[in-house]
Amino acid sequence: MINTFPIWLVVIDYIFGFLMIILSLKFFLNLFINEDSKLSVFLFFSKVTSPMVIATSKITPNFIVAPLKPLYLAWIIFMIRIYFLPILIGYSYIGVFAFIFEKNLISTINNITLNIALYLNYGI
Repeated sequence: MINTFPIWLVVIDYIFGFLMIILSLKFFLNLFINEDSKLSVFLFFSKVTSPMVIATSKITPNFIVAPLKPLYLAWIIFMIRIYFLPILIGYSYIGVFAFIFEKNLISTINNITLNIALYLNYGI
């Protein structure tokens, strides 16, 4: 299915999908971890997302509090992925092009778990 779309569009979708996941994880980490925490996972997500939050401060409304900004940006990226990217290849692809990154990620996880299950059952 990935072969039916232009490679440049798939690459853009992968980049946006990765950014959307990173921003969503940063928001969920903000729910449970203090922003002044020295936890290495939280520091990594803070370093990755802070340039994006600063760069998009012009389009982010002022009434959105700081911990919600990564979730707002993830939503903006989601809207771009769902509505704008399929229009670049044609209006009829709006439902077909949705979530190429996530479909490939889930199929890879399914293949890995199937291979592990076969190895554990049969020792292949």
